[in-house]
Amino acid sequence: MWDAPRQAPAGGFRPESVRWDAAPGAAHQGAAPHGTAPHTAAPQAGAPQGAAVPVRPVQSGPWEVAVPQAPAPAPPVAEAGKRPKRRGLMIVLVAALVLVVGVVAGQLIRPVPDPTVKLSLASGHVFPGAAPALPWPAVGQSTVYVDGLGTMGSSGGSAPTPTASVAKVMTAFVYLRDHPLATGQSGPVLAVSPQGVAEIPARKRRGESLLGITAGQRLTERKALEALLIISANDLAHELARWDSGGDQPFVAKMNAAARELGMTGTRYTDPSGYDSGTVSTAEDQVKLLRAAMKVPAFTEIVNRRAYVPDDGSPARPGGNVLVGQYGVVGGKTGYTDAAGGNYVFAARRKVGGVPTLILGAVMAQKSPSAQGAVAAAGRLIQAVEGSMTAATLAPKGARVGTVDDGLGGSTPLRAASAVTVVGWPGLRVSVGIQGDPPHQGAAGERVGQVTAGAARVPLVLGSALDEPSYLKRLIRVN
Repeated sequence: MWDAPRQAPAGGFRPESVRWDAAPGAAHQGAAPHGTAPHTAAPQAGAPQGAAVPVRPVQSGPWEVAVPQAPAPAPPVAEAGKRPKRRGLMIVLVAALVLVVGVVAGQLIRPVPDPTVKLSLASGHVFPGAAPALPWPAVGQSTVYVDGLGTMGSSGGSAPTPTASVAKVMTAFVYLRDHPLATGQSGPVLAVSPQGVAEIPARKRRGESLLGITAGQRLTERKALEALLIISANDLAHELARWDSGGDQPFVAKMNAAARELGMTGTRYTDPSGYDSGTVSTAEDQVKLLRAAMKVPAFTEIVNRRAYVPDDGSPARPGGNVLVGQYGVVGGKTGYTDAAGGNYVFAARRKVGGVPTLILGAVMAQKSPSAQGAVAAAGRLIQAVEGSMTAATLAPKGARVGTVDDGLGGSTPLRAASAVTVVGWPGLRVSVGIQGDPPHQGAAGERVGQVTAGAARVPLVLGSALDEPSYLKRLIRVN
């Protein structure tokens, strides 16, 4: 047995496809007839010319001839492209799911807005009629102010004029600001200075109002302030300046600084008692000062007394503010010098329509032999002002006057804990507002704010339970 050399002859016949080891007699089985060329398979259609083509062996006589076979078909193009498309679709779906989850989580964990209060009433009320005509003094200057409403009227211009002892309101205000005195307490015990005692004879010769301090005398802070404000003791004005600042000039500097802070643009202090005619102010400025002073409890307690009662058992001494206890007057300060004339500042409290109302005023530069000329003029003003005051009820107790807005579309009613009553006088427009800092949650009846109507302050309570916004509202909010 032998193998033919593996060299393709001409005509495309490949010897390596011929095997000579067939069994005897096999050459005649299926042999081609004599003179007929052996059968060979035609090349497969579509095969490139000159390329090797697989052949399938066939037996022809004593050898096997390989017949070319068709190549395996390529996978369909459509099937090959489905997997990448499915993978891309899955990526998009997962990304969308992550985005949705992120948005939902972000909406739910964002802080909810702070609730706010809104007014349901009109923002103002106008009292019908013409403004009242008040009995203003024929000379000097004067002004009347109603706390929470504003100035009711003024007369006489605004030129600075000597204050006389009305300056002691600022002396007490500055001293109490730096040395607070609790309600009902006497405060520290203070010893009068030798300098103050030495000045007494000269002060008596000038006719100043005095307590008459003596060597070694000791006074509590409260008693010193009572002598200052009730009997208008000049000697105590200078003693308070020394106790606070070591002398008149540094204390006067503090008085002027306080005046600037209060917006008293027409005021200048040159001494703590007001005896010096260089200490000047205006009626309007003195009302600004009295408003601030009446917020100090110790001051209001002292100026509401009609007499000074010494600690040593000596007789009581009446004060100059004879209107205390009349027409609702709860305090004030008188002053007089030849240069200043009669001066008086006053505070009166009245209930108008059940609303507590504070009336403040000043009458200055009255041509009278004492401060009583100014006191009398102020008495006429106070009566006229109180007669002109009127009230209007904007909402009864329990009425819905506002809402709590949760910031996401929800609201809870607010109801008035008492009647909303506004005070004023004919021709006046009074603003109505609402204030409050409500919680995120609250029970019905809980106080959460107030309505302001001029001088009136009416508490507001929740009309129903206040709850935080629901999860749905948090999820769909766009703000």
